[in-house]
Amino acid sequence: MDIQALQALQEEDGRLRDLQRELKTLLPKRRAEAKARLQAAQDAVEAAVQENLAAEREYKRFERDLYRQRDRMARAERNAAGMTNARALAAAEKEHRDAQIAAQTAEMDAAEADAARSPTEKKLDAARAFELEEEDAVREILATLDARKEQVELELDKVKARRDELAQAVPPDQLRYYERLRLTRWPCIAAFNRAEGVCTGCNLVQPPSVKQAVSHADKDPANAPLVTCPACGRILA
Repeated sequence: MDIQALQALQEEDGRLRDLQRELKTLLPKRRAEAKARLQAAQDAVEAAVQENLAAEREYKRFERDLYRQRDRMARAERNAAGMTNARALAAAEKEHRDAQIAAQTAEMDAAEADAARSPTEKKLDAARAFELEEEDAVREILATLDARKEQVELELDKVKARRDELAQAVPPDQLRYYERLRLTRWPCIAAFNRAEGVCTGCNLVQPPSVKQAVSHADKDPANAPLVTCPACGRILA
């Protein structure tokens, strides 16, 4: 049992798994998080735009009402100027007073609406400034991730080449078993707790035959067959 060659192969496979996980999972996740970060800033700008537009529309509504009431006052004044009938004159004067009161109310509402626009404008300016900051930050993150992706791909090629070399040093029958095992178990090699007779891969106590096989492998590792856990199938070292 060439356990050292298998352990070297497993160590390289561990690097390979880590790099593949980074390439297929971690880097895409970080890229998605960066884009989500930028999207959140863009959504905040859009929300601020809508809030500002709503405040602007409210101000314009009161402003139009103010203009209408002022026009109403002017018409009432013109009508009253040419009247001689006391009843008609009184009606025109009442119309003027009503329009004046309505104009005063509209003016106060317009002033309040105008004051309410200022915070929304500041909020929009702040949201746009933050969006620019996030664009710069996310652009830098994505550039870093792209550089890391290239680095990982290069390292993957090197690890795969080293892995092929290490695999050639493992006896074919042992390599076949290891290759099948790593599809379902990781790590493939587990330390055997000789004092307690336990496989540290599955934490189960091994039968006496396994203990004897491990003892034999310790004495003659070059000629001993693979010793495996009957429960989880891992190679015991």
